[in-house]
Amino acid sequence: MTRAPLADAASASRLDTTVRTWAQQWTASALLGIEHQALPDDRGHHHWLLRLKGNEKDVITLWLSLRQRTVHAESEVVPAPEENREALYKFLLVKNAELRELHLAIGPEEGIYLQGQIPINELTVDRLDEVVGATLHYVDEIYPTAMSLGLPALYRRRKKI
Repeated sequence: MTRAPLADAASASRLDTTVRTWAQQWTASALLGIEHQALPDDRGHHHWLLRLKGNEKDVITLWLSLRQRTVHAESEVVPAPEENREALYKFLLVKNAELRELHLAIGPEEGIYLQGQIPINELTVDRLDEVVGATLHYVDEIYPTAMSLGLPALYRRRKKI
């Protein structure tokens, strides 16, 4: 088994090129913007923030973090639930079994996130496209039910036009 190489400045540069090349393929209506933290954080991780236009959730934010050997992808689906936790968690566990490339997780503030880990040398433009596409699809699919269950006072489903 070959392990992914350790991340370095060249890895950050390659990932930035991959993100920018990928961005050129997306239409202006779906990709709202990209931000990149040029310097690593206190743990040595480089970060990219992709803002995407969702259908059910107005803005879907996907964080990409270059870690030691992987690119960590993360997107908040919904904030911490205030009601119906058991029903919501049951729904999410069942849904989690259907997901490909990403998985659902409870974050430090008890929000619900989609997360995934991709070895550094496997993150190509095509693989990034799959991760972004999966993020858009899964968030738009899960968001209405998760909000209706966990935060019903804050959510009213959109009417289809």
